[in-house]
Amino acid sequence: MSNLSSIRDRVSEYLLLKGISKYRFYQETGLSNGFLDKAGSITSDNCEKICYAYSDLDPEWLLTGRGNMLRTYDKIDEENDRKSASVEVLVQKIVELSSENTLLKKENENLKKKIVGYKPLSEDDLKDNIAAEPGI
Repeated sequence: MSNLSSIRDRVSEYLLLKGISKYRFYQETGLSNGFLDKAGSITSDNCEKICYAYSDLDPEWLLTGRGNMLRTYDKIDEENDRKSASVEVLVQKIVELSSENTLLKKENENLKKKIVGYKPLSEDDLKDNIAAEPGI
């Protein structure tokens, strides 16, 4: 197909190459039945659903028609490395937040213990404290 074909045309070309039925496509992407047969533009959300469902489909080709339909292993490996790094950062953040959460729970328990032992001052005690303050 030419570079002037639509995204829907390129999706149909991919499905034909891979032997994927339209029904299966709709099931795997969550897009509505008849999506491929409609006219008009496709939202970025829908393109994202398609790329998520078919990781071997090259997003640049899907959007522009340039390049290869199928991603090379180098691109897939590069994306996997990027995702892996992102996961590692998220795991580290979870560990940090978990540690902070544990410290805050301990502090909260200590404050609860102090509150339980707290006895409010009577009005007489307040008056005595105020009178004892210098400069009042």
